[in-house]
Amino acid sequence: MTETFFDDAPRSESDLPSSADQTPRLWWRPPGHTEVFTLIPDAAGTSTFHFAPFDATTGAPEMTWRGHAVKASAPEPGTLPHVATSDGHETSRDEHRTNVEAALAAIEAGDLDKVVVSRTHVAPTTVAPERAFQSLCAMHPRALVYLMHHPVEGTWCGATPELLLRAQQHDVDTVSLAGTRRNGSQAAWTNKERQEQQVVTDHILDVMAELGAEDVMQDGPRDKQYGELVHLETRISARFPGDLHSLAKALHPTPAVCGRPFDRASAFIRTHERHNRTYYAGFLGWSSPLGCAYYVNLRCAHWADNGVILYAGGGIVAGSVAEDEWSETEAKLQSFAPAFQG
Repeated sequence: MTETFFDDAPRSESDLPSSADQTPRLWWRPPGHTEVFTLIPDAAGTSTFHFAPFDATTGAPEMTWRGHAVKASAPEPGTLPHVATSDGHETSRDEHRTNVEAALAAIEAGDLDKVVVSRTHVAPTTVAPERAFQSLCAMHPRALVYLMHHPVEGTWCGATPELLLRAQQHDVDTVSLAGTRRNGSQAAWTNKERQEQQVVTDHILDVMAELGAEDVMQDGPRDKQYGELVHLETRISARFPGDLHSLAKALHPTPAVCGRPFDRASAFIRTHERHNRTYYAGFLGWSSPLGCAYYVNLRCAHWADNGVILYAGGGIVAGSVAEDEWSETEAKLQSFAPAFQG
């Protein structure tokens, strides 16, 4: 499906608020495009940008901004002010291993089918957020790259390969993405990796059936390259006559970022992860009367007082090995960390 973006009348980039303004600021570069877009705030605008947390019960609000989406220049360093936040937490290797082993014990006990264990890395960086955004655009031409600054929630930047929901009118498509390996590996996908990906596919199909989607079709799984990494991806399309944002919220969070069963997996994450994910593994994107395009907020970073917090996670299922899971998160971090290193 070719993305249709916006039906707004052209506006001038000079209408953007100044850096001293308390209005949120954001820029994004859609997958496969060279143009950067921004949103000029206007209550009468027909485009809406959405920035939703992983778990709304943990305090981070879902944010939406209405206005006019226009092509823009990439922001230059110094455009954004610094927002004071608390220090970021660095997940140690031992802490991550303990969480993975707890997840495996819960799976063996029959409490969980899968749970995603994430970790953080705090990089002491002097790279400006605007420069990191420009670097990510160059590094990942097939990802959604974004930069968001909020006067309370701070500054976030990322490059995500994972579509949550895209629609034109009532034609929708999404992807089931799971399993990770380095590009160039000749090894066959393991049963564990295929099982992890199938859990995500089944969840999406269940949600679509429950909400009345029609003409559901699958294509895959196939290899999906993202920079130096490769994932298993199944593309799913359908006709959906209902509200698109409600469908996106029903799909989110998929087992690719949370687990299954959802309630138990999310409770495990709240109990065992020392960091609050806030917007990591949430979703972001835009909607208009023509459709929508929402993406899962992966490969992202948040500026804190002691550096920039980078997030990565991996799906734990029966057969997972703690050391392998650490290596997977290291590979994921290295796929985007260079953009934040001075």
